[in-house]
Amino acid sequence: MKALIKKLIAYDKLYPAIQSSAFYHIFKKAQAQFAAYLHGNPAKNFFIIGITGTNGKTTTVNLLHKILNDNLAPTVAVSTACLRIGNQKFANLKKMTSLAASDLQELLSTAKQSGCKVAILEASSQGLDQHRFEGIDFDAAVLINITHDHLDYHGTMENYAASKKLLFKNVLNNRKQVKFGIFPADDAYGRKRFEEMPFDKKINFSIQASSILKATQIIEHLDHTEFTFSYLGKLYRGKTHLLGAYNINNILAAISVAIEIGIEMEKILASVESFPGVEGRLEEFTINNKKVFVDFAHTPDGLEKTLSYLKGQKGNGKLITVFGAPGNRDKEKSPIMGEIAGKYSDILIATDDDPSTENRLAILNQLTASLQEAFYKEGKELFIIPERAYAIQLALELANPGDIILIAGKGHEKVQLTNFGKRPRSDQGYLKSLMQN
Repeated sequence: MKALIKKLIAYDKLYPAIQSSAFYHIFKKAQAQFAAYLHGNPAKNFFIIGITGTNGKTTTVNLLHKILNDNLAPTVAVSTACLRIGNQKFANLKKMTSLAASDLQELLSTAKQSGCKVAILEASSQGLDQHRFEGIDFDAAVLINITHDHLDYHGTMENYAASKKLLFKNVLNNRKQVKFGIFPADDAYGRKRFEEMPFDKKINFSIQASSILKATQIIEHLDHTEFTFSYLGKLYRGKTHLLGAYNINNILAAISVAIEIGIEMEKILASVESFPGVEGRLEEFTINNKKVFVDFAHTPDGLEKTLSYLKGQKGNGKLITVFGAPGNRDKEKSPIMGEIAGKYSDILIATDDDPSTENRLAILNQLTASLQEAFYKEGKELFIIPERAYAIQLALELANPGDIILIAGKGHEKVQLTNFGKRPRSDQGYLKSLMQN
């Protein structure tokens, strides 16, 4: 096992050099093109939408799947949380936002045989950089936002944003006749791309900035969200099971695509209202009159938006946060996320995420080092509990009826990456077992 770990660490250090080599990119392109050829180039039979961004991709993909599958044609969708072919749903067992080229082409081939005409693909920066979509001509590209993430891989925010831009270049440079671009006006990168990129049909959306599709009112509740938005001088009202004002950004992105394709607004809003949400995205459980939310928040921006929403809903109760940081990843994120969690939480429990080959206690110390003195001065409680199940159990013991517990970081995931490989580990599964006992 130690020998394997040493090999993994050595590969991790060499990977930036490997990744930047011309041979690497030639090989990855050829690999993806060969995968497409082996499966009969199934992508040519679809209207294909790519969705990229730091936070909100999975929610947007699944909501847009609901809208298009309801109102346009049988639709296949690939997201971090799940895979969908028409009305069928499957777990994404690969633990990858963007599937490997061979897996993606196989899925598209299966979806074609099932009668699907539309494909919605979640496009990660790594997936784009590694040419997993080579051989696929996208009709539409959607940007949700760009904030701090994956700097362990990309090195700088500029490189990260450049990888996201590859999706839009694909649309502009391919042979499709009509090219669609959807951009966030609240995001600096989104505003720049909207102004500079010559799409045939493009639209921007926002909650704050001026835009073509703009939210004008958002009312948050603990079980739903109401919103009003303007489009071409007319106001529309909507309701959603998705929680938090930040999810309206994802909804507006999905609505923007549907509008550009030509679906009637009344039908779009009906699908939005009936959409149940995504597993592991502010998924609610109630245990002994205590509300528990499981969320995938794993970036500074994502964690802050989730905690800000829950703090606004807790009333006189306490907000108890259980969270961690993955090992062998972007180390700049850990202290930032620790500060954010400390800012909003009344009680903070730091625990394992995916420690991988890194020392679990070292990760937790890095996560909480700057918080310990501040928590002591403010009289708030901070715990370090490495084992995730024990951390969740402690949160439930500390909570009173009316308090809110957030379990952040793992969301829908069913495995944990450790020194000893993958082990079964599900936050939802653990909570469900407690509810049954």
